[in-house]
Amino acid sequence: MDAVVEGRHDTLKERNIGVGVFGRDAAYDTAQDAVVRNAAVEVRKRLAQYYLEPEHHSELRIELPLGTYVPVFPNGVDAAAAPDTPAPVITRPQPHRTLWLTAAAAAVLIAAVAVTLWLNRRTPTSELDAFWAPLFRDHEVIQLCVGQPGRLYRFAGPRRDELDHLIQGGGVGSGAVIAPGELEWIAPNYLYLRDAFAAARIAAWIQSKGQPYRLISVTRTTYSQLRGSPMVAIGAFDNPWALRITAELRFVFDHRTINGEVYNCVNDRRNPNATGWKVARSVGERTTEDYAIVTRVFDPTTERTAVSAAGIENYGTFAAGEFVTDPAYLGAALVRQPKDWRRKNLQIVLGTKIIDGAPGPPRVLAENYW
Repeated sequence: MDAVVEGRHDTLKERNIGVGVFGRDAAYDTAQDAVVRNAAVEVRKRLAQYYLEPEHHSELRIELPLGTYVPVFPNGVDAAAAPDTPAPVITRPQPHRTLWLTAAAAAVLIAAVAVTLWLNRRTPTSELDAFWAPLFRDHEVIQLCVGQPGRLYRFAGPRRDELDHLIQGGGVGSGAVIAPGELEWIAPNYLYLRDAFAAARIAAWIQSKGQPYRLISVTRTTYSQLRGSPMVAIGAFDNPWALRITAELRFVFDHRTINGEVYNCVNDRRNPNATGWKVARSVGERTTEDYAIVTRVFDPTTERTAVSAAGIENYGTFAAGEFVTDPAYLGAALVRQPKDWRRKNLQIVLGTKIIDGAPGPPRVLAENYW
């Protein structure tokens, strides 16, 4: 705060903030510990949300530009003023009150957000922290197991270019013969884009809590690895480990044929005739709704806590990744529950609307705690 007012902007560096605000050691590795950068992202997001409200349009604006931790005031205070220049007070007539804000107040705002993030980080009192607490308790390496496409091939051999041309022109189905040796299975080398986004978001959340993790694809995940650490399984039908986690629970992924059409679906074993949570296999990119299950359960076969963030399609997986890392989503769902949910297994069914090929915010459709 004083650094902004007194013009000592050279002290507002990532390392100094990490030491002074977040209690890091003076020699900590800023490349490995992104706590200050994560806090700055949160500050920018909250400021942007604040000024989107119509009642705040005429107020003094505070911005935290990318690449710096010095606040600027594009319609008023200059945070880069000389040290001997008093920070001016900006007043603006309002219908019922006068609003004012100085550079010091701006620094207080930024510091308050950063300190709030830090306190939430160190004290597992929020619902989001409590959800993750069983995985973080022993400080073990968390396995992030990401699903992969199962049927992904490319042509190989001397006819590779010819076959590429045939398939691009739709000619493969008109009598062309493809030998088994002319197809190469390449699925282990690829991830679905939205699954990867969900994995990156969860990895960033785990890292922000100072917890170790290992990001690994499902084809390279072994049972012996899972015996030694907690797991987060990302994706459903492209991730056998996620399917195994939910296989004996109330909400489960399954297939169903309705009026001759095959659907991937989320089934509720207590309501076996319900058919609402389904996505037709043939819809593909034209689907308008997807569904997901978020699961946290103690797995007796590995003797570790496992979390699954899994959608029928990868739109749902993306939404589940948002849900388990954002207190506005998960916290809002869990705050309604009795406090003893923290000691229980849980499943939450989510839905997400898909607009112009992008998943919308996750919404809770059903919950189970035991």
